[in-house]
Amino acid sequence: MGLIINIDEGLKLRSTYNIIGEPLNKMLADIQEAWEKQNPIDMIFNRTTMSTFQETYVSNIGFAHAFRETADYTVGPIYNTAEGFTATFRTRTFQGGFIITQQVIEDRQYGRAKDDGTAFMKRWHGDVVEYSIASLAGGFGADYYWGEKGSGYDVGDAGEGYSRLRLDSADTADGDIMNTTKNPLFYKAHKTVKRDKNSTPISQSNIFAVKASATTLGLTIGGSDAGQISKLADIINQVITIMENYKDDNGKRAGVIGPKTIVAGNDPHLKAALATALSTDVFKQGEVMFPNPALNRATLEVSPYFLDIPQCANGVGFFIVDKSYNASNHGLELTERIPLTLEVFQHREAPQGIKYEGRQRFDINVASWRGVAYVYLGAGSSTATDWNYNGNGTLTSAKFQVLTPTETIVRPVSIVGTVQTSS
Repeated sequence: MGLIINIDEGLKLRSTYNIIGEPLNKMLADIQEAWEKQNPIDMIFNRTTMSTFQETYVSNIGFAHAFRETADYTVGPIYNTAEGFTATFRTRTFQGGFIITQQVIEDRQYGRAKDDGTAFMKRWHGDVVEYSIASLAGGFGADYYWGEKGSGYDVGDAGEGYSRLRLDSADTADGDIMNTTKNPLFYKAHKTVKRDKNSTPISQSNIFAVKASATTLGLTIGGSDAGQISKLADIINQVITIMENYKDDNGKRAGVIGPKTIVAGNDPHLKAALATALSTDVFKQGEVMFPNPALNRATLEVSPYFLDIPQCANGVGFFIVDKSYNASNHGLELTERIPLTLEVFQHREAPQGIKYEGRQRFDINVASWRGVAYVYLGAGSSTATDWNYNGNGTLTSAKFQVLTPTETIVRPVSIVGTVQTSS
């Protein structure tokens, strides 16, 4: 990560450019440094670098066992390990630029040059954030498009101006490492490695929905349900516990036990509900006090950028992330091959001036799915091609692993009698 500014040798000798260029370049570097320190990307992605065109990661499924009890004089067994699923990390090239016109240089409009440079850098970094978060929407089993023309699952003829985003994890549909069909990043039936033809891989989910009734999905946040916060707290605890209990590709405990972060869009009702669910000490059911199962189970981070994808729009869902597990197991990451590089040179064609031409190579990659989970709070779609389809909105488990919240509900107050008075 970083910023490289390459100035053409001819420009270095021009005093008119130096007067504008030196403070402008310093300002661009300061913006880059501020972006490196903190941005919404860091809520859910690790940022890493890659020194080659592509890198392939292979999970080592390790040993089923390392020892067994033996009789006296018995030679100890030798165990073999094997390779597991593979994931190839690649990058894409992004380019763009701006021009300080000859008129701006001649009139020494330093402020305008700095304003244009500031706006360009902020938009570049904003695009990186938007692209990265849009990539998450490509992790639900369908192509998601992002670019100059907008974003969405169905954009017709994508063509120029769009990036096609699809995030799959390393595991395969049936657990066979030779199978080329990968599972989506968010999937209800991720597989462990199928060691031989007679073995049955374990299925595990990292996409969840909340049971609203005996037949439907949904948990309305900000509605009239008196127990919505306690239900939300119970779901949070359930999902985090499921993550902690995940098994690795060898069928052993994966150790997803690092600190958890809940990442959501900046929706007022969901943000308030999540903050309350994570900080309330106890819930009351009648006269009985119950400890909050989600108390201090995770920290909360929100950003308006997440509202741009349908999985978080209007507060319909949120992510739970274990960044320490992801960092050690090639979980979600922004992988950079070439940092943002600005080539500065004289532009002789119209419009004449000094051109800053930007180029960066990066992409969003993922191998292990275990470090992130998604929780959906809305009703299932009735359209089979929608990302949130769950059998016409009913509990058919077409898309999600459905969780039932504990009914810890505050007992409502009712009027049991009336008193009439007269003046």
